[in-house]
Amino acid sequence: MVCLVSIFSILSLVIGSGFISGKEIVVYFSRFGLFSFISIFFAFFLYFLFFRFILFKSNEILDKFKKSKILVLFNIIISSVFSGAMLAGIGNVLNFNIYINFAIVFLILLFAFIIFKKGFESFEKINFMLSIFIIFIFSIMLFCKLQNNTIEFSAFPLIFPFYTLLYVALNLSTGSVVIAKVGTKLSLRQKTRVAFWSALVLCLILLIANIVLLQNPQALEHDMPFLMIFGQKAVIIFQILIFFGCLTTFYSLVFSSSFSLRGLCKNEFFIFFISVIFPSILSLLGFGFIINNLYPLVSSLGIIFLIELFFTPFFKRTNKKIHSSSQDTK
Repeated sequence: MVCLVSIFSILSLVIGSGFISGKEIVVYFSRFGLFSFISIFFAFFLYFLFFRFILFKSNEILDKFKKSKILVLFNIIISSVFSGAMLAGIGNVLNFNIYINFAIVFLILLFAFIIFKKGFESFEKINFMLSIFIIFIFSIMLFCKLQNNTIEFSAFPLIFPFYTLLYVALNLSTGSVVIAKVGTKLSLRQKTRVAFWSALVLCLILLIANIVLLQNPQALEHDMPFLMIFGQKAVIIFQILIFFGCLTTFYSLVFSSSFSLRGLCKNEFFIFFISVIFPSILSLLGFGFIINNLYPLVSSLGIIFLIELFFTPFFKRTNKKIHSSSQDTK
């Protein structure tokens, strides 16, 4: 049961409004045509490798987040953009009158405040239940939409590996804190299992979603491609999935941002503003604008983030060993 909860906690970091709407998949995968399938295989390899590393080094990574100003800065920038997209996605599916919309937004922010104060345990079980619901329904709907249409090659195949790396970097840079927190509760054997199954389930869903998108090229330019593909009959279902997908990802990001900032700042109001209020303001830019323009930019920061998180400590330890061995020789 611990492994299952951990797997869905990790999946909830990725499967948000951008993923369920299809826009995120189009930007990073589907626009490359048949080459996108190679990208998805590459993404599976990267996800498994990095998930496993974060889970095994969980305590070291959490400690590093409390001390490194660079990691905190990058985490805040990327998480703010990601959270802004989630809230903008929620805004796209709230089609009620102004009073009901206001009440829903108030409840979302209220629960964000509870997570901000109580931490990881306050949303883990909720994320687990919502993620199971989202993935189950989403997968069934995708399977029902599979066709035998032919898929054409992309005109820009050479940059597809770079976009895969950007996509993985984006999700890992926003989710490293939560993944590391999950790792503190697992045994060594469980960590490898959770890393493998999280990467596999994620990329299988990504694969099916990518096929459906490529079989419906007319939808690729739409802000929410799957809403266009499934039509009016499935609009309500997709709106519910997008809404819950946004919530699970947004709440994970609230915890990640607030945890990172508390290592360097003691002002709770400032931390809440950066973790919750600022992404709310950023969401006013609009869902399509954020994913099309800001996602690729912060993904580049995500690569620098991963280098700082994973490789810099390794080089520092290596240099210390070399230095100490040279002193012993003297």
